Amino acid sequence: MAIANLDRKSFSFMRSIPNFIPLSEKAVRAVGAALMPLAFDRVYSHHFERVIHSGAKQILQSSVERYVAAIGGAYDRA
Repeated sequence: MAIANLDRKSFSFMRSIPNFIPLSEKAVRAVGAALMPLAFDRVYSHHFERVIHSGAKQILQSSVERYVAAIGGAYDRA
């Protein structure tokens, strides 16, 4: 599941939101690949503060790469 973050500038990808279980790299890339062929610019949420009013497709694309890098350890402090 792709979820608009509170900053409205990124998405998170979770298997289970209540249990904070993230998706794997393979699953995140699959979500991105499934959504990228669609034409969209706006994303709505069940929370008003999480609506992305414009640029949602570009935000999704950059969020996939950011998220994959993060779960791969790119931002870890060794």
